[in-house]
Amino acid sequence: MPNTLPYNDYGIAMRKRMGGRVQKLAIDAALGCPNRDGTVGSGGCTFCLNEAFSPSYCRHANSITEQLNQALDFHLHRGRSADYYLAYFQSGTNTHATTDRLQRLYNEALSHPKISGIVIGTRPDCIDSEKLELISDISHKHYVAVEYGIESVYDATLQAVNRRHDFSTTKRAIAD
Repeated sequence: MPNTLPYNDYGIAMRKRMGGRVQKLAIDAALGCPNRDGTVGSGGCTFCLNEAFSPSYCRHANSITEQLNQALDFHLHRGRSADYYLAYFQSGTNTHATTDRLQRLYNEALSHPKISGIVIGTRPDCIDSEKLELISDISHKHYVAVEYGIESVYDATLQAVNRRHDFSTTKRAIAD
C-alpha cells in the first residue's frame, strides 16, 4: 500500500519497517515521575494526568507479563489484531529508575513471545549515558524507540506548565 498522504504516517512507516501491521500495547511499569515524587518537583506538570490516557488493562499492580497478556486480550476482543506488537512503556517516566531495574523490566517485556520490541516514554531530564547504553544494547537485537516528552521549545512555556527543566536539557538528551 503506497503512502499517498502528504506526511510520513507512523502506522505506514512501521508497517514498512516491520513487514506487517504493528500495535503498541501500553503498560505501566510504576516508575513514577521526578516531577511528582519530589526528585525535581511535586504536583507534576499542569497537563499530566496518566489515568486519563491509560487503558483500563494498564495497572501497575500487575506484572509486565500480566499487563501484556491483558492488553493482547483487550485488543483481540475488539477485533484488533496485528502482525507485530510493541510493549509501550507509556505511563510515567520510564527511565526513572536504576539501570538494573530498567533492564529487568525491559527484558521481561521482550521475553514475551508476542513482543517484537519496546517503546519507552520518558522525560529528557531522565536519561543519561548509562541508560542510553542499555537501550543501545537492547536495540542490537530488538526494535527500540524512545519517546521524549518534549512539550515545548520555549523555556517560558516549560516554566508555566511546571515542567521543571528547560529546553537546553531536551537538546542535550537528543544529542546524546
